[in-house]
Amino acid sequence: MEQELRKKAIKRFLKGESSKFIYKDLGRSKSWFFKWLKRYQTDDSDWYKDRSRAPINRPKELNAIDKQRIISTRIRLESQKFAQVGASAIKWELTKSGFGFPSDSTIKRVLKHEGLIKKNFVHSQRC
Repeated sequence: MEQELRKKAIKRFLKGESSKFIYKDLGRSKSWFFKWLKRYQTDDSDWYKDRSRAPINRPKELNAIDKQRIISTRIRLESQKFAQVGASAIKWELTKSGFGFPSDSTIKRVLKHEGLIKKNFVHSQRC
């Protein structure tokens, strides 16, 4: 529906109608009209379609190698008897190996995404 409205507005403009009359008649803003006119003028065949607003780059996102280091460190620590396996312990191990990470929450997010966080349930006994 919205895409058709964009096409209709530009067709009317190309037929000679005033831009102000078009956007007022359609109940849209001046900036809306000129945004779509500018996109039309780029000669892109999909000018009337919405574009993603997601950032192209995510500079703070961990790369695959760093994620794998977190995962493999967690698995190695789990295999050791009485070893701590939390985010702080993983960060400590990685720091000893020469790798540092920004925060415990980043490590926790990776572990959660990989399904490596396990809740310990304490069963209390009634008297």
